[in-house]
Amino acid sequence: MNSFTLSYRLLLRQGRSGSLGLLVAGLLVATAALVAVSVFTDRVGRALDRQAGEALAADLAVASRQPIPEAFREQARGLGLDTAELITLSTAVFVGEESMLIDVKGVSDSYPLRGQLQVADSAAGLGEATDEIPAPGRAWMEPRGLRYLGAEVGDIALVGVHELTIEKSLVYEPDRGGGPFMLAPRLLIHLDDLESSELLGPGTRARYRLLVAGEESALAEYSDWLEDRIDANQRVITAAEADEQTGLALTQARRFLGVAALTTLILAAVGVLLSALRFARAQRDLVALLKSFGATSAQVMMALTLMLLWLVGLAVVLGGATGMAAQAVIAQLLADGPAGALPPPRLTPILGSAAFTLLLAAGFALPPLLNLRQVPPMRILNQSLDQRVGVKGALWLLPIAGALTIPVLQLGNLKLAAIVLGGSLVLTLLLAISGWIGMRLSASLSTRARSAWRFGLAGLRRRRAAGVIQITALGLGLMALLLLMIVRTELLGQWRGSLPEDTPDHFIVNIQPDQVEAVRGRLEAAEAQRLQIRPMANVNLVETSGELNNADRLGRQVNVSWIDELPPANSISEGRFFSADSTGEISLARRWSERTGVKLGDTLTFESGAQRFTATVTSIRDVEWDSFNVNFFILLSPDAGQSLPHQNIASFHLPHPDPELLRSISQQFPNLSILDVGALLDRVGEIIDRVSSAAQVVFFFTLLAGLVVLLAALEATRDERRHESALIRTLGADNALIRRGLLIEYGIMALIAAFLATMGSALTGWLLARELFDFRYAPSLSLFLAGFIAAFVLVVGSGWLGNRSVLATPPVRILRTGKA
Repeated sequence: MNSFTLSYRLLLRQGRSGSLGLLVAGLLVATAALVAVSVFTDRVGRALDRQAGEALAADLAVASRQPIPEAFREQARGLGLDTAELITLSTAVFVGEESMLIDVKGVSDSYPLRGQLQVADSAAGLGEATDEIPAPGRAWMEPRGLRYLGAEVGDIALVGVHELTIEKSLVYEPDRGGGPFMLAPRLLIHLDDLESSELLGPGTRARYRLLVAGEESALAEYSDWLEDRIDANQRVITAAEADEQTGLALTQARRFLGVAALTTLILAAVGVLLSALRFARAQRDLVALLKSFGATSAQVMMALTLMLLWLVGLAVVLGGATGMAAQAVIAQLLADGPAGALPPPRLTPILGSAAFTLLLAAGFALPPLLNLRQVPPMRILNQSLDQRVGVKGALWLLPIAGALTIPVLQLGNLKLAAIVLGGSLVLTLLLAISGWIGMRLSASLSTRARSAWRFGLAGLRRRRAAGVIQITALGLGLMALLLLMIVRTELLGQWRGSLPEDTPDHFIVNIQPDQVEAVRGRLEAAEAQRLQIRPMANVNLVETSGELNNADRLGRQVNVSWIDELPPANSISEGRFFSADSTGEISLARRWSERTGVKLGDTLTFESGAQRFTATVTSIRDVEWDSFNVNFFILLSPDAGQSLPHQNIASFHLPHPDPELLRSISQQFPNLSILDVGALLDRVGEIIDRVSSAAQVVFFFTLLAGLVVLLAALEATRDERRHESALIRTLGADNALIRRGLLIEYGIMALIAAFLATMGSALTGWLLARELFDFRYAPSLSLFLAGFIAAFVLVVGSGWLGNRSVLATPPVRILRTGKA
């Protein structure tokens, strides 16, 4: 009989006997969980990325101070991508006798590629979504621009050489660049009108942008094509980069789902290893019998390897189908989220999951089977020649490394993988060492103990190697489950609370110095919370003592502010923050420092009108840009406010939004611009809610994998316990003694595993919070105690329930057959 036929017959025989149950279950759960996690995570991530594209009005943009090369457009269209073009510049716009600086934006017919414009018929009207743009000869102006100019819908605006009819009030545009502090109102016109307005002559400071949207594969190919062709004056902008708050929420979302995915991986690997060890031990008689009938070790090993491949194929098909069905149901349940229906599944995560299952089997299930080649034929007659099955040699290292690499690459976060996998490796070593110490202590204590304690401790001594493996597996499984509890209840809860209820949801810009106290009084009377009013000046950077990363930054306009104490949501990472009486000092946000190359100790010279001043960088700040506070890249010492012309910006939270109040403030101070960012807060909140729901589902699959690990670990020595129980009952022991002995044995293993798993999950949770999620996390004592008690009870309870057959099996049956 050849090895292929033998493998098929072995598969049928072992399948009918139930010996393959746990191994098949381990592979099926591993495949189903990983398919569900990877495909669902991929779909949610792509949906959230698509949602973030609204902040860019596209999936990707190329920005430049010069016209975008025609080759960029042709390449995008050649790849089947949609494109749109826009040009923005600041220029004086006249309406009747009034004029002011307006941010004019010319857009092509296909704009926007993502999101929708909202327009109204008057400056006070409510916005309605539209798929159109201004026709040539028409213009849409922001309400504050209409108020500043005293204009109404229907008036004529002079833009360059064109007279354009103001047709609509522009309430919302998806890619409103510059955040809430853009000072100039927007005028939206057709691109043809801007190009023929004679405003784009030599020396103009127009900003050009090519918008691109379409299929992910085509976008990836286009991004690769751009890498070697963009110059220093061009920049590729992704959707996540276009919106700081939403981009951070997306990053946190990927990290939370990644923790669950990696935890599933750990549990699946441990479950398969334990199942394979138990299956291999059960095949020793079969291997000896085959050898006694003439089969060579090579033939037997080939047959067992082929049988494992049959199981992998079965697991990939059935587990993959189960995982796809599960994620499809989940996607349907969550389809009404902020990003709408999820994108269709891609083949890449499915193929990656299949490869993971194959490598998982090769690294964790194959080595115990290959070790069966050492079983001698004489074992049929003399079981004292038994060769214990374990995992020996370094054969398993290569496929294990490959298996771990696949999800790490799919998740794309090496730091997260290092923390979760590294923490698991450290815990594995600690568990193995602790298990070994526990087994040695049990050997010395068993000779001095009596009755049930002696029986329980002797069981640990006899199964020393198996006990170490069980403690290690139980500890890893418990750590994974406890880590999920920490992530699910505490880290996820902290993320939900990272946007407190009183997060600033309104901004007021262009407050003149003589209006500050009056505006403050109106807002305080309205019970505005977290009110901040900060000065801001527009200056030009004209000189630096250091070397800039991009010399083109000289002459650019930047916003600066000054303050006498460190503002909220800021922390000093380098240097010292200036005091209230300091002069000539600068504090830079780290992001601006890294982007420009300006370092601690450099001097910067600014110019504002006829004023010129120089100051020294004395501190670098880390800024929480997602806090919705008024934050600046550049903070000056208070003396700067004595000479710089400036305005003020206010941020605040209204617990009871009152449109009439805001309208009355706008009427009392017509120059003010009141910006409501509640919609942006709602969008970040929706992302958090959606990811929270997704995390609950992912955690469910991980829980299933954890239960398989616990069952496999507790079943690993059941056959030996049955045999021992039969012998000791034959010698006169009663069931009560055996029951107490088993509980003592499980209790000692549970004590070691639960203690180390609780400590390991708390430490890993702290590392995740500190290094990835930027939370100040301290493990709660209640969760710590609850986790320890639950782990202990789960191990002892599951062990007892799973081994009831130890007492239920008649001793005579064991003694006659020699098998459990």
